[in-house]
Order: sequence, then C-alpha cells, then structure tokens
Amino acid sequence: MISAPQSSGKANGIKLVLAWGFVGIPLVWGIVQTLLNAIKAFQ
Repeated sequence: MISAPQSSGKANGIKLVLAWGFVGIPLVWGIVQTLLNAIKAFQ
C-alpha cells in the first residue's frame, strides 16, 4: 500500500490560516459595507 507523504502540522496550520483569511477578509468587508449602507438608508 502506498501512503501519501506526511506534511508537518505547522505547514497545514499556515495553509488553514491563509485559506480562512482568503475567504474571511472579503466576507467581513462585505458585511461591514452592507451594514454601513443600511444605516445610511434608515436615517
């Protein structure tokens, strides 16, 4: 049986943080912009 090469946990942690940052930063930006526009609309 051939096994996949073992990668270090630290490298996986860095990839995980980068992946969440890649998705999370634009998501948070969009939520903030939506809330700011909603506040303007209800004033």
